[in-house]
Amino acid sequence: LGVPCQTAEELVLIRLACLARVEDRSAYRQLEECWAALGSVERSTLLHHFLADGIEETAFVFEFLPDCVANAVRNPNIGLTCLLEILVCLLNMLQPAAPGLLANMSQCKLILVNLSDMSEFITCVRNRFVFETCVSRCKVRFTGGRVQLEMTGSNWARVNEPNSDITSLAYSVKDVLQKQRTLETQILQQGSQGFRTAHFFRTAETFPV
Repeated sequence: LGVPCQTAEELVLIRLACLARVEDRSAYRQLEECWAALGSVERSTLLHHFLADGIEETAFVFEFLPDCVANAVRNPNIGLTCLLEILVCLLNMLQPAAPGLLANMSQCKLILVNLSDMSEFITCVRNRFVFETCVSRCKVRFTGGRVQLEMTGSNWARVNEPNSDITSLAYSVKDVLQKQRTLETQILQQGSQGFRTAHFFRTAETFPV
């Protein structure tokens, strides 16, 4: 692909490109757009997740994630950005339980999470809002040395719900709030950079060379 791979974010994008089976620059640009659509908090969570080594720090390995990515891209009601947001929700749910899960495994900081049920759900679900809230209706079981994510009947019962004006409005509001948070983060970063620059010049004036 000939894409840069120096920064942490660039490395994560390459990992996502592999998961999404990206084969050309056009598909990679679409991947970058999906990543950019995430909020700064979501990107930070995913950066930590995809760069965790499972040796010095706890790492979750999402089994069937490539299938989830492929199904999300094919489903016009979901898309990759929405799937990445759900992964953040899932990580936020699993991370507090990590110490208890690792207590049953010696000399190991890798936690396997089976997403096969979610992969099938992504193929069928017709309502974006139902998918965005599916983690709250999931159940988690620890069997055979891995975490099994079960979508449960509460999710499967809503798989054929069509998109409605209310769900579209809910997503629109969420999208606006997310863009507002991103803009606020950018403004704060620019303000911080401006402060450091001003401080440098004031220091240079006080202590001229």
